[in-house]
Amino acid sequence: MQPKTSELKSLLEHVSKLIHSRISGERINMAKKRQADTFAGNISDYIPMLTTKPVQETMELPSFNWKEQWYDPTKSLYMQLKDGILPAVSLDNDVVPMVRADTGVINCMSLFDVEHETPEHTKPVVTKYVSKEALIEVQIPDDISDQGIMPRMIEHMRHHISMLKELGLAEYIIVGHCDLQGPFDIAAMVRGHDIFTDMYDDPDFVHMLMGKCTVAYIEVTELCKTLNGNPPNCGASSGIWMENGLGRMCGDSDILVSEQLHREFIQPYQRKAFAAFGGGWLHYCGGVQGGGRAEGLHLHDSYAEIDELHALNFTTGGDWLAEMKRLKNLGKIFIGTVPRDEGQPLADYFRKAL
Repeated sequence: MQPKTSELKSLLEHVSKLIHSRISGERINMAKKRQADTFAGNISDYIPMLTTKPVQETMELPSFNWKEQWYDPTKSLYMQLKDGILPAVSLDNDVVPMVRADTGVINCMSLFDVEHETPEHTKPVVTKYVSKEALIEVQIPDDISDQGIMPRMIEHMRHHISMLKELGLAEYIIVGHCDLQGPFDIAAMVRGHDIFTDMYDDPDFVHMLMGKCTVAYIEVTELCKTLNGNPPNCGASSGIWMENGLGRMCGDSDILVSEQLHREFIQPYQRKAFAAFGGGWLHYCGGVQGGGRAEGLHLHDSYAEIDELHALNFTTGGDWLAEMKRLKNLGKIFIGTVPRDEGQPLADYFRKAL
């Protein structure tokens, strides 16, 4: 049984009160300074640390699946505040609280009329790729506000901005950009697996498509900034704040190609997308701790050649400490955790991290 509107509003207000009891404007301002200094290469009083803590008061509160959140921005905001913001502000740490239009990874892809659906167990997913012929004909207009799922994304952003003001949280919590993915992630999800053979069979098509995907990335970002009022060269994503970049780009599909192909087909477009907003940081998934898999590490030299890319966040395995040192020598920042070995004493773990 779905809660009534009044009951949902009551849940939102309850979580908001819990956040008010824990959140600190002074702490957030200090976190912004530490993070901005770190990204700018300036000396800070210490390295920013982001942590979370389970909140007992919310354990029995109801939750809503992804399909419910897609159709109701109030449910989406409630879930982000309950499961994201509240645990993050319950400890004295350097999180910069933010929410977003949590409309999944298909925001930019939807400008290419890709077919998609929103299941209950996950965010919207692509269900059918776009033909090569159709992609050649696609033109991204200057005004994308009525294209693809932009109307729903806009609805969610405007709702969150308005509701945070009503709840008295707007001065603390930023409404950041939606999930943008990255130029090659967009291309791979509108073209499908054929994009990988296209690099050999029709490189001109790939460059043409990558150009359009870069335009999509930039225009959706600009739309978000128009709505939230963030400056062009300022951004927040995943609790991380930048004053020399837009925020996060994703490269989950990048790591499936060689370093040579990355330099030829992906790097120039990532450079252009980052440069439009003064830089940013890049995330990619792949591998698991202790799994012995290290996808993506082969691209770190190529990534480091992008001046506008300030930091990397990755989940792959391998020798984490050696890779962190290598990134430092390449002039890039590592965003992430230092894995704790199974059974490793806490004191030894801290020595390892230090």
